[in-house]
Amino acid sequence: MSGPGPRKITMRQAVGFGVGDCYGGGQLTLIATYLSLFWTRFCGMSIGTAQTVIGLSALVSAVAALVFGVLDDNLYRYDIGLRYGRRRFLLMIISPMILFGVFLWIPGLPLAVYAAAYVFWVVLAQAFQTAYNPLPGEMTPDFNSRTKLSTVRLFISTGAGTAIPVVGGMVLAATGETNPTGYMIFTIGSTLVFAIAVFACWRSTWEMTPDAAGFGAYARGEKREGRVGAARWMGRAVKVLGEYASTLRIKEFRKHLAIYLLVQVSMDVFGQTFVFFVVYNWNHTAAFASLLLGCAVVSLPLMPFFGWLMTRIGPKRLYAINFTGCLLGVAWLFADWLLVGRVPEAAWTALALAAALWFFAFKSLCGYLPWAVFPYIADIDQIVTRRYRSATFSGIQASFRQLGSGLATIAVGVVLDAVGFDATRAAQTFEAKVGLGAVLLGWFACAMVVCWIVSAHLTIDKRTDGIVLTEITRLRNGGAKADVAPETRAVVERLTGLKYADCWK
Repeated sequence: MSGPGPRKITMRQAVGFGVGDCYGGGQLTLIATYLSLFWTRFCGMSIGTAQTVIGLSALVSAVAALVFGVLDDNLYRYDIGLRYGRRRFLLMIISPMILFGVFLWIPGLPLAVYAAAYVFWVVLAQAFQTAYNPLPGEMTPDFNSRTKLSTVRLFISTGAGTAIPVVGGMVLAATGETNPTGYMIFTIGSTLVFAIAVFACWRSTWEMTPDAAGFGAYARGEKREGRVGAARWMGRAVKVLGEYASTLRIKEFRKHLAIYLLVQVSMDVFGQTFVFFVVYNWNHTAAFASLLLGCAVVSLPLMPFFGWLMTRIGPKRLYAINFTGCLLGVAWLFADWLLVGRVPEAAWTALALAAALWFFAFKSLCGYLPWAVFPYIADIDQIVTRRYRSATFSGIQASFRQLGSGLATIAVGVVLDAVGFDATRAAQTFEAKVGLGAVLLGWFACAMVVCWIVSAHLTIDKRTDGIVLTEITRLRNGGAKADVAPETRAVVERLTGLKYADCWK
């Protein structure tokens, strides 16, 4: 746990934190890129069945997110949290449990086993995100240091997301795409790497002390709730549902949540359909699709630049650049679809590679920005509630994300089934290709337009977050609410959407 004062965030510590997202981001890429393909080719599932299992599991994860958010924010009430921490305790137990994911990649098992293994996998990933996402705010209150943590985190996450399809493509090229052995070697090896990454993150991070987090009475023994009993915890979970609803009172969080959900669901849908799109609409191999996905490596040297822009021009302007680039990238991918077979193969391949480099650079920025903004949402809430409820925000955000992702995944399966898509065929009908292209490119383009409109109304940036933190410090040290500066009052009201008089209660 952190000491009484803020600890300096060095690059070594930032890497120690960021390596955890090798699992957080890497497992999403692994699942989105290969799971549906593996299940339909080697496990006897139709595309509709595979997408339904994935989608329904996401709905289960949405409920789990609410439970873990309540658990994580309140573990300091109990002996186990006081001994092992409220964030890092979950990281400690998650690391070995990740290895159960190998059952997703063994052909010949009953459908129920795949479904149960995947439900466990997504619930485990949800528990990780609930504990992991609050750590930047726990480790430091400094805007630049938080940005460093977020930048390193997304650099590693993007690196993992880039390496997975590249290495996967190399393995498949060597072993053959019709042989499940190559898939199994690669995916099971990746699962082992994820477990090691979470262990390293647990060893390298710290969190707020119980006193700093508002649980000093429990640490001093003035209050005591003993062990975590199931019946007692469920009663508390029902009570805390009101706290989840209260997060939606924060105006800036509602805007952030809308952008985050559209971006993440769009990235999920894209990841689940891109390989199919390359194979059937572009008439190229899954190994070539993996190569294109590997073009996301272009974003790695850009990550420090993203972090610099975040501190210099703020999220609102950076979002505008981001969504413009994404829309141009979607148009470029569509143009490649129209040109396939109509221009020489060498020229078309160069165009496809250039489109992938452009698109994945901005797609990575899509993944970076919401997580760079997230640590500051709890600051805005703290001026209202006096508490640092980062895991509660992480829980409600993840719940909505999983709900949206689950429904979207099911919808993708329904649409592709309706247009006659069949992953066991060597070629698809014209209607199936059009449906696949509409799901992949059409949805992403529409989502980016809506996100652009919402992001134009964001208020949070380095200056406004500094004003909020300064005001929290003033009030915590006994300052009177009546003495608030006019600019501070205006900033707080714009960010929270509440009257200043209704804050700090």
